[in-house]
Amino acid sequence: MGGAQKYVLDLASGLKNDFKVIVGFGEQGEAGELANQLKQADIPYTVIPHLKRQISPVNDLLALREIIKLIKKEKPNLIHLNSSKISILGSLAALILKIFSPHPQKLKPKIIYTAHGWVFNEPLTKWKKIFYKYAEKLTAGAKNKIICVSEADRQIALKARIAPAEKLITIKNGIQPIQFLSRNQARKKLFSLLPAKALKTPTSLTSPILLGSIGNLYPTKGFAYFIKAVKILNQGSAQKYIAIIIGEGQERRNLEALITKLNLTDSIFLPGRLANASQILKAFDIYISSSLKEGLSYTIMEAMLADLPIVATRVGGTPELIKDNITGRLVKPGNPTQLAKTIAALTGDREKRKKLGASAQNFAASNFTLSQ
Repeated sequence: MGGAQKYVLDLASGLKNDFKVIVGFGEQGEAGELANQLKQADIPYTVIPHLKRQISPVNDLLALREIIKLIKKEKPNLIHLNSSKISILGSLAALILKIFSPHPQKLKPKIIYTAHGWVFNEPLTKWKKIFYKYAEKLTAGAKNKIICVSEADRQIALKARIAPAEKLITIKNGIQPIQFLSRNQARKKLFSLLPAKALKTPTSLTSPILLGSIGNLYPTKGFAYFIKAVKILNQGSAQKYIAIIIGEGQERRNLEALITKLNLTDSIFLPGRLANASQILKAFDIYISSSLKEGLSYTIMEAMLADLPIVATRVGGTPELIKDNITGRLVKPGNPTQLAKTIAALTGDREKRKKLGASAQNFAASNFTLSQ
């Protein structure tokens, strides 16, 4: 699950005893992890078959019709929208029903939208950025409140004039305590996913530094820059670096091609999705977030709770989690040279790594609990 799905699951689980909650979603459908987790939590859900992540005029029109039918059937008091695509389609559906419903008094739900980072900040083509920005502006009028998961996102919305200030509120993400595996247990589980060659280090080199990242393999995660940074780190160095990126997605082929092109097949591994991946975070020496766009990253929060030193890109709400040189290190997005240089500096300073990890753990545990 991505961050938005995790957010919806946590919120629905927290509200189900006080409210009648139903979750609607598309893309992965019944086969997805969200459906599985909702079943376990005994939360009702419905699949919106034509709701897709990418822009698709035919699917989007069909999804709009399906959302209208869902609203008419459930007659909710409140609709909570949780992605840029559903922000637009959900607002349009509610507006259409408000105007054309034969019984409008029954179909006047309040509409809340949580922006998990603004999609027009993603590495998209210019026309898509413009489309999403103006679509967000045009549909903001249909929303009663817009939740930003970081103060940075609220400021972006104000600057872009997405909505008036009184409609925007910052409510930061929070996470539940995690049952981390010990370092040895985590490494054993992690290494079971890797080919044997990953564990073989030439005797002329020191023990490898294990770099880790967790996230869907999407362009916004900037994993290509992480891969290029590993190439720089392993060039002519007495220190061996192994990078493991846990996750799955549309960028797998491109990332695998880049790994092969850079002759890094013995240094970078993409083992795919792993259930409860956060539990094995202590296997890593340093956690890397190479994202080009973030809201407020759950995986960074999890790495903080795992007492890990973190190197992250200065995007979205990440600086609200990572205070440079205090709870981690911040680098420019899309800059593999700076990323490699910062990782190398941490590698040579064990005490600095311990200090950053401890500060990060304390900051996350004090400020980003789910109950808060």
